[in-house]
Amino acid sequence: MVLSKGNKVISYLEILFLCVLVECSIWTSPDFRIFAQRTDREAHDSAARSNIQYSYSDNETGENIEVVLPISKGYAHGKIAYFVATDASNNETANSIFESTGWHGNFAPILTLLSNSELSQGFEFLNGIRGPGAFGFQLPVASSTPDDENYSPLVHLNLVRWNDNVTISLLKSTPEIVSASQKGDLQIIPTNITINSPAVSWYRSEP
Repeated sequence: MVLSKGNKVISYLEILFLCVLVECSIWTSPDFRIFAQRTDREAHDSAARSNIQYSYSDNETGENIEVVLPISKGYAHGKIAYFVATDASNNETANSIFESTGWHGNFAPILTLLSNSELSQGFEFLNGIRGPGAFGFQLPVASSTPDDENYSPLVHLNLVRWNDNVTISLLKSTPEIVSASQKGDLQIIPTNITINSPAVSWYRSEP
């Protein structure tokens, strides 16, 4: 696919608008919080929503209690993996998690104090190939899973925007995104959003 519009540089106001929009939708949407284990196109095009259900009996009351934790999917190292969001670095995002999923996301402003080296990186696409991502394009990409030495469940969100007049493709890993950026095919736009989004299921490499 080739984008054929005239080239345009993202302005500061545009980036600011996108960051605000992300705070209200991206990480609060299940589409960005989780990533699973099929790698075919069907897996990419399927809805990026699911739930983890757990039932237990309260010892004091005998009542059966069911906990439903919303998850969503994306890519990590070229494979599908699942994640869940529990905490957000700003209150608006934490509140939006509840509004979107019914799950009470925790407001954790201390996340903003962490250095970038302590975080995994997440990438959400603003344009490109249509799919079940938060903006209606391909699934998001995470930089690491628990199999990696540098894994962190704390994810710094980046927006990805393909430039005009380039051939776009489905990207499934951080190196692919970085390489495309270095070639001038796309822009990586950091946000000020950090989410506690641990992996719950991912493709495991052979020992």
